Amino acid sequence: TGKDDIEKFSMITSNNEKYECLLPSTDNQKKSNNAGNSDAESPETLLSTLFTGKKSCTYRMEGYWSYELCHGRYLNQFHENSKGSYDHHFILGAYKNNKFPITPKDEKVPTKHIGNKDLPYYKLHMTDGTPCDLADGQPRQTSVYYICDENAKDEIIMLKEVVTCQYEVIVATYLLCKNSKYRPKEEIINQIYCHSVDDTPSIPKAELELKDSILKMQDSNILFDVLGKKGFPTASGISKPATSKKIVESDLMKGFLKGTYCLNGGEGGWWKYEFCYGKSVKQYHEDQLTGKTIILLGSWDLDAHKEWFRNNKKDPTHKSTMELFFGNGDMCEATAQARKVVVRLRCRNDLATPNAIAMYLLEPTTCSYILVIESARICELLDSKDEFGIINSTPK
Repeated sequence: TGKDDIEKFSMITSNNEKYECLLPSTDNQKKSNNAGNSDAESPETLLSTLFTGKKSCTYRMEGYWSYELCHGRYLNQFHENSKGSYDHHFILGAYKNNKFPITPKDEKVPTKHIGNKDLPYYKLHMTDGTPCDLADGQPRQTSVYYICDENAKDEIIMLKEVVTCQYEVIVATYLLCKNSKYRPKEEIINQIYCHSVDDTPSIPKAELELKDSILKMQDSNILFDVLGKKGFPTASGISKPATSKKIVESDLMKGFLKGTYCLNGGEGGWWKYEFCYGKSVKQYHEDQLTGKTIILLGSWDLDAHKEWFRNNKKDPTHKSTMELFFGNGDMCEATAQARKVVVRLRCRNDLATPNAIAMYLLEPTTCSYILVIESARICELLDSKDEFGIINSTPK
């Protein structure tokens, strides 16, 4: 690197410490960043395996509704009852053209603001959906945006209704990443190198104090991530990797088993839900104008759980799953009965990290729910079940 590529400047900290710093030029980095934009296959060619494959469909569940996106063909919205038939079914858009939009090689790739980033995309617009009563009988329609993600295999990461009966779906797929124009722009971080001057210490006093405070804070926390899987909602808890080999020994797990630490899911959907072990399962929606609407899906009662466990002939020795019954929820107008929910805690070892959790809520019949919680940490709890499938420390 020549002298013209480096800029020098001096700085003095609040503690009167003196440093001389070197700031590299960004010209060479810009050149190297642009060098990777070589010609590649067109996006419609890269996605052709999705668009032409007969079984290329992706599914997403959001509370009452389920969605089926068959790439290049249609998007369905439906609710499936316990008998396996549909109570409600709508086509949110269909693509009936045999040819897919062709992107000219010299055309600038459009971008869409997703998750605080402007991401390149390939769009497929689907029309000819089920007529919409709220839009004067106009057919429903959907725009599907395909974006590059090296770690995603055709996953729906967002689905929303932008205006009445018009929808947007964002699909993350590794297929588009083969074309460099569709990869997210890499953030260039310029390293600034500083060295002390005269008798100044090599590391500023303020930096040492900051590192010390971070270490103290980390020692008092533990990671407990609630992750989305296959389109399921995502939320995050405290952000420190577990240092204990068994999370059951941590204060956080103890708080979870006592019902003082609750898990929340449904991030990104209209309805969110909260599970407090040994206490309740709630569904809620927060609105800036109307406040928080809460629906009690079920509350914990030890005797009610035992009766349900016996009547349904559950197996307390099941090695991978435990189920807890929460009844006496808020009254359901559709059934004139109290809501109820079965919480299914399942041992699962294939998530992103040992402390990760996948949560999702199902409604197999009207106002009767199943809350599924999957994690490797649940595997450790299953050895502590009693004859009714309850962890010994369950609050009574």
